[in-house]
Amino acid sequence: MKLDGKVALITGAASGIGHGIAKRYLEAGGRVAIADLNMDGAVKAAKELAGPKSAIGIGMDVSKEDAVNAGVAQTVKVFGQVDILVSNAGIQIVHPIEDFPFADWKKMLAIHLDGAFLTTKACVKHMYKRNGGALIYMGSVHSHEASPLKAAYVTAKHGLLGLARVMA
Repeated sequence: MKLDGKVALITGAASGIGHGIAKRYLEAGGRVAIADLNMDGAVKAAKELAGPKSAIGIGMDVSKEDAVNAGVAQTVKVFGQVDILVSNAGIQIVHPIEDFPFADWKKMLAIHLDGAFLTTKACVKHMYKRNGGALIYMGSVHSHEASPLKAAYVTAKHGLLGLARVMA
């Protein structure tokens, strides 16, 4: 994979899968905005992985439109563009449906679905200007299958599949 000259915004990238994606993209020659709710972790990850010329850390709550817009604007200000969105931010909360707190349901959907929608909306404006870009949503087996204790997660992953189809 060669990403020379490409800029990726990766959500949930201060740790875990997102951190691994950021590392690989940097190794492939890309520049990366590591966006995470944990701003200190995002900044630390950017410094550890590459430094300011290739990576920046951004504090971003993907469920808040103003925060997403500010993070995308910061990415474009620093790197001049955004070519790739990796919508990776996510959490897992499990309960039987009859015991699932509505607040947890809304939190799951806000992070997974609202986050993907808001980051897509903010990034594609810049991608359209450059006549291209890539949108990557983190699905799972739960994009296609059910799991008894994961009603919100399964619903969110099904929704991501729908959003991907719309954007394709």
